[in-house]
Amino acid sequence: MKASVKISTYTIDVRDIFTAMSQHNVSNHIQVEVLRTVDYALCEKHYPQDICGIIDRKIKLLELAEQETATANSNLQLSTKKGAKVNFIRIINCLYELSYFTDKEGNKITKKEVFKTFGNTINQNLSTFQNDLSTTKSAANSDMKSTLQIFEQLYAKQQELNNK
Repeated sequence: MKASVKISTYTIDVRDIFTAMSQHNVSNHIQVEVLRTVDYALCEKHYPQDICGIIDRKIKLLELAEQETATANSNLQLSTKKGAKVNFIRIINCLYELSYFTDKEGNKITKKEVFKTFGNTINQNLSTFQNDLSTTKSAANSDMKSTLQIFEQLYAKQQELNNK
């Protein structure tokens, strides 16, 4: 089975794209984004499913490798203390909204990527961060006390540290 795409009179072997990105040390994350774009374009143009399937399998392998690498590198765990996960999400969300995070090149990064990265670091799936934020927001008191409590605790802790 030849995985190639004919463009005008030229043919591109999809595996050449994989090889070129790998040889140039393109990160798994960027490879996945490029391959998703190529896959989408090819499938939209109704290219043979075997070509789209090869790209899809490569994407899955890259995502798996990225996830395993991130998880294998971290010994950090989020506390099981009640409310720790949602408070962690609130803090990271605020830092994101204040533009504290970029990618390695200094470019804007998506909130999804920020939570995926932090989730990998603390060995926790944070992919449902939006649900956690909206659920706690709707369940919060009208004065937002339960939502703001973590920030008040952080403020008090910083005052304590300043006074040492």
